[in-house]
Amino acid sequence: MEEKRLSFFKWLGLALLFIGLPTVVAVVLSFSIPYYILHDMTLANTLSTIIPILVFVVSATYFKRYLESRGLITPFMKRVSITILPDSGQSIDEKYIKSFEAKLKFAKGEEYIKQLAMIGMMYLQNAIAYDNKDLYLRAKEYLSRAEEAMQRKSVSFETKMLVDNLKSKIETYKYRFGER
Repeated sequence: MEEKRLSFFKWLGLALLFIGLPTVVAVVLSFSIPYYILHDMTLANTLSTIIPILVFVVSATYFKRYLESRGLITPFMKRVSITILPDSGQSIDEKYIKSFEAKLKFAKGEEYIKQLAMIGMMYLQNAIAYDNKDLYLRAKEYLSRAEEAMQRKSVSFETKMLVDNLKSKIETYKYRFGER
């Protein structure tokens, strides 16, 4: 999935839509209902403080996940680059892999197959770095999902090579993890 950089004004518009609007509605409702209907100023002040804070936190969390799942880069994010090379012996941060898995829900067609192969390669790299058979089995699972998705679609040479490269690397390391 190709990431898109948002301009400041597009980011601000999305932030106001996802965070600002729900928070303002929460402030108005949490103050108005206790004050005008129940005629209780103390309850109105307490609720109009607590409820908007909770709505703000939930909205901000949802907004962050929305941006990550769509591959949108805000003006305040710094770009993180990693090298996916199982033979390097370096591990990949689990949070980074989980963010790719979250983006997988929104990928379609050939992009979905590429994402599966990349995630499988990341799990294989961590399996080798940590000498962990569970991560190796997860990499094999992503390989089988990619191969299954490839059978239903006509894919480009690049995508086929990504999946074949993952398959080759898994074959190379299968004896290390006790498979025949």
